[in-house]
Amino acid sequence: MITLLIIGPAGSGKSTLTKSFGQWLENEGNRVDYVNLDPGVDSLPFVPSFDVRLIVKVKDVMRKENLGPNGALVRAAEIMEERFSELIKEISSMSSDFLLIDTPGQMEIFLFRTLGPLLTSSLSGRTVSIFLIDPSLMKKRTDFIVLKMLGLIVELRLGVPSVEIVNKSDLIDERSLRVLEDFAKKDLEGLSGGLAEELHRIIEDLEKKKRTLMVSALKNTGFLDLYKAIGEAFCACGDMT
Repeated sequence: MITLLIIGPAGSGKSTLTKSFGQWLENEGNRVDYVNLDPGVDSLPFVPSFDVRLIVKVKDVMRKENLGPNGALVRAAEIMEERFSELIKEISSMSSDFLLIDTPGQMEIFLFRTLGPLLTSSLSGRTVSIFLIDPSLMKKRTDFIVLKMLGLIVELRLGVPSVEIVNKSDLIDERSLRVLEDFAKKDLEGLSGGLAEELHRIIEDLEKKKRTLMVSALKNTGFLDLYKAIGEAFCACGDMT
């Protein structure tokens, strides 16, 4: 089984990608299971095989512990960690070809707390993270550098291969397109410019074998390239058998 961790900033389209790419995989003849790990989501576009809201819901935590949304989200993450044995038991019982895990909308509770690393270290089979970049966040070249650095942090923190995609590619405007086209240029000045260039060099060194894919979860485009990239994350030949 191949496990795909769908991760990215809030609003980047994680749940929509989980649904649409999962359906694409099913149409290609694969058996697919879906997991929701977001305790704060109100509704989902897919039917989860396991839903963490069976263990904890942010709204329930807010009411029972008199917490605001942010405090309740952190507390929900703590409860997920405390009851991790229940969570991993449910996930480990699945035996599909692909397991798609929709991670929390606020990626920091999955990435920077213990939940994400604990999950990846407990999963069997092969695991890859799919890091989503939202083009609406790319207003200037340094924005793209920051997002790509975050993608590298995902790979470092979770300890699994990562595939990087620009989701919502159907909504890319001229400014975001220019950011993508100008990424390789070295023309930033000043303190922030110097830092950006140093980070750019680091990204180039670490991502020599990577490519940023253009995907639209809404329009169902770019999925074949994404499928191939998942294979390439495991071996140079791209064979996932």
